[in-house]
Amino acid sequence: MNINDLIKKYDENKDYYQTPKYNETQLRTDFLNPFFELLGWDIRNTKGKPTNEREVLLEEGLKEDTYSTTKKPDYTFRLFSERKFFLEAKKPSVKIESDEKSAKQVRRYGFTAKLKISVLSNFEYLSIYDCSQKVEATDLANNSRIKLYHYSEYEEKFEEIKQQLSYEIVYNGVFDEIWKDIEAQLERFSVDKLFLKQINDWRILLGKEIYSHKQDLTIEELNDIVQSYINSIVFLRVCEDRDLETYKTLLNYADKNDFNSLINKFKESDKKYNAGLFNLDFVDEIISNNSSSFWTIIKQLYFPESTYSFSVFASDILGSIYEIFLAEQLNIIDNEVLLIKKAEHIDRDIVTTPTFIIQDILRKTVVKHCEDKSDEEILNSTFADIACGSGAFLLEVYQLLHDILVDYYIENNVDKLIQISINTYKLPFDIKKQILKNCIFGVDKDFNAVEATKFGLLLKLLENENNSSITIPVLPSLEENIYFGNSLISSNETDDANIDAINPFDFFDTKFDVIVGNPPYMSTEDIKEFTPLEKPIFEKIYQSAYKQYDKYFLFIEQGINLLKENGYFGYIVPSKFIKVTSGKKLRKFISDNNLLDSLISFGSNQVFNNKTTYTNILILGKKKNDKFNYVSVNKLNEWKAQKNITSNLVSNKVIKDDNWVLIPPHLKNIYDKIISNSILLKDLVLEDNIINGIQTSSNTLYIHLCSKLAKEDSTYYYIEKDKKIWKIEKELTKPYYQTTKNDTKFNTFRDVQANSFVIYPYKFDSNGNLKLVSLDDLKANYNGLYSYFTHYKEKLVSRDISPEANDFDWYKFGRSQHLTSAICESKIIVGVLSNGYKYSIDYNDTFVSSGGTAGYAMIKIPSDSDYSIYYIQALLSSKYLEWFAYWYGEIFRGNFVARGTKILKKLPIIKIDFSSATSKKLHDNISNTQKDLNNLQTRIDKNNGNKRKQTPLQRQFRTKKQELENLLKELYDLKDKDNLILNVSDIYAID
Repeated sequence: MNINDLIKKYDENKDYYQTPKYNETQLRTDFLNPFFELLGWDIRNTKGKPTNEREVLLEEGLKEDTYSTTKKPDYTFRLFSERKFFLEAKKPSVKIESDEKSAKQVRRYGFTAKLKISVLSNFEYLSIYDCSQKVEATDLANNSRIKLYHYSEYEEKFEEIKQQLSYEIVYNGVFDEIWKDIEAQLERFSVDKLFLKQINDWRILLGKEIYSHKQDLTIEELNDIVQSYINSIVFLRVCEDRDLETYKTLLNYADKNDFNSLINKFKESDKKYNAGLFNLDFVDEIISNNSSSFWTIIKQLYFPESTYSFSVFASDILGSIYEIFLAEQLNIIDNEVLLIKKAEHIDRDIVTTPTFIIQDILRKTVVKHCEDKSDEEILNSTFADIACGSGAFLLEVYQLLHDILVDYYIENNVDKLIQISINTYKLPFDIKKQILKNCIFGVDKDFNAVEATKFGLLLKLLENENNSSITIPVLPSLEENIYFGNSLISSNETDDANIDAINPFDFFDTKFDVIVGNPPYMSTEDIKEFTPLEKPIFEKIYQSAYKQYDKYFLFIEQGINLLKENGYFGYIVPSKFIKVTSGKKLRKFISDNNLLDSLISFGSNQVFNNKTTYTNILILGKKKNDKFNYVSVNKLNEWKAQKNITSNLVSNKVIKDDNWVLIPPHLKNIYDKIISNSILLKDLVLEDNIINGIQTSSNTLYIHLCSKLAKEDSTYYYIEKDKKIWKIEKELTKPYYQTTKNDTKFNTFRDVQANSFVIYPYKFDSNGNLKLVSLDDLKANYNGLYSYFTHYKEKLVSRDISPEANDFDWYKFGRSQHLTSAICESKIIVGVLSNGYKYSIDYNDTFVSSGGTAGYAMIKIPSDSDYSIYYIQALLSSKYLEWFAYWYGEIFRGNFVARGTKILKKLPIIKIDFSSATSKKLHDNISNTQKDLNNLQTRIDKNNGNKRKQTPLQRQFRTKKQELENLLKELYDLKDKDNLILNVSDIYAID
């Protein structure tokens, strides 16, 4: 059947189809199923994909002529297990082109599920709706409608429809690109932000209500009670949308101010559902005739005050709401109930793990573990998240295990399944409970997180259930599954005095088959500030607690400790542990035990919304892995669609505790060839000549932009600071280069031009030794600087200074290293966080600052070296060494690569045989061409604004630059493999 056949079929019997007799179920079978099959979708799963990755989920047709909010969308179209859009079907007698109820229904589904678009169709018409906007009671059918197609247009516009809704568009990663403008709106008006705001309003409202009744409650008790009441109300409201409770039961109580019925409902629900959800403290005291806050909350859970459809409220959305929810707590300040950030979350962002990341980790761990296992073996396996937060990973593990067992029973013809739609099945309720009790385990040190996880799992258990399919009491207790405790420290590692503060958790001999998660990322400094009692314990018991470690290092090590033999471990973690010095012991722990199974590097792709974090998926196996799969993600959308992915099988022998240089096999030969023909930069110029800049520990006091001087003369710089003019003796200053906002001037082809000066209270004595100028000398001979230092003494003394300052040297630099490093005939200054052309030559003793990725490093070329500074500059700026920097350094957004001294020292410089005339000539040609380029750039800059003169110079520059690239190509001699190294000259523009 083609689209013309469908149109003809509808045309021939149109009058009948538009009568009320013709129902929605018939429409789906006759028209919508074949229509979307023509768009490439496997509606009936004829491909036999596993349940968890079915392309389309179908709901059975429900009662006609209703707009019940408990109904789910008729079709869910997915990318693997990620929902991409809904289709809501209406029979042709419903005029969807003008029917506002249908439009609101499908928009609410899409908005609640955080989808970009969703579709409404009765085949007569097909509408595509933007789902980023909150649905209002007054909205008409055309609000947020992007497209409206009449069936008579389907033939003409079928290619256009395919470009928006087809299987191919979703599974080649283009779908998100097509609707990317809507994605920006989703971030602004998302359901999680809206619902979070409501929940936070409820917390304050209910907190004040409860506190007015019970003023003897502690802060912790108040927060726990408020959370339990909100959970109970939301739970019942969700059950209404899922047909487990009568729709609008709570709203009827609110409309009638019926407090007794609400209390009785909670008590009845405690018996029905069990699991402690409705074991509410002080229920008779708190809910009374003046407890209006309960009615406010309840009314805000129904349309139009609530735009959500709880039948499609996804676990990941609920999880992200609770993640942020858990960062704040109620507090009582001056007898007022306020919501404030918890101490450990101040100045720190909360990030939630995207579902597509969770699902990929589970494919590589949970699915692998369950392969070739019986249902009994699966139900006796254990899956854990030892820093579970609000339970996002555990919710997805539960769903995946459910779907794996469904597939097992289908494949083995076991008569245990319940059919819920066409070729769609679910497990009976008792087996679903078995999964939860036998298989799912979590630990978290935040009590409210533990309660949120239990809440989410119990709601998950009730999906696709109704009163006829459940048994009473409905819910199992999860007290022996989800634990409140510190999973990094056990009781025997602390003492009685610190037990309450540390909350140690004892795993005893418990081991798990699979451990997954997204552990907390917390620096050593934050551990010291927020959990100071834990820091010395960590450093005593964890091998990976080395130097400036991060807390997630410890969770990786502990996770492996808690894994059974042949078990699987999967985390999403920052990528820095692969390369930073502090990750050395963790790398050693992983490499010594051959634990690495898979590594997916996202490079500069950002997987967390509104948070810049450079991440990897780390999959480890508690077995001896000779090789591991390595994937470097280029385009995130393609990776999500599992398109154009090159998975490389790499020997575990290549990973070392020093750092992991992961070169894909197809590039390994050219990497090895360059290394074999090179000498490391640290050996060429001597290691001590690759150094960081100075560290004053107070740049605002020591460093001043020349462009902001009040004035200068031959003796003094005059600076304005704190509404006063200070004169600084030039003799005790040095030229300095600092990056200014939107600075584009620092690049390879421009020699360094100092734009600032640094106060430099040092002088060489008669023996050539550098000495700090004494206070007496300052007072006698440099009174301007003496007055300046004296005025700011308090700030200078409070700096981080090493070695520690005394009464006579409190104005020295914060660090004593590299005080003379900038003083040399010539050097290359390197922008540490840069891309490509950031290797500039300095001839003027210009100083720069160190400062992690934001500062500069310096390379001094020994005066007796045969290698020209221009030769080294040309190679460092080339695509070849940019390629090496990419593999060695940390990658940041915008493809900036951090190349501190550790990375610079390892860069390979092609060796020159100076006894060979051919080799020396090539060196000299490269050197001279680089020098010519620098001179041309100087002339271009001098003629800035004069197009007549600049144009031919720029043309010469481009020609000369191509000459340099040809010479470098000859030097590296990679022949047809040369194009495998990306050309950075096309990426980084020169002003």
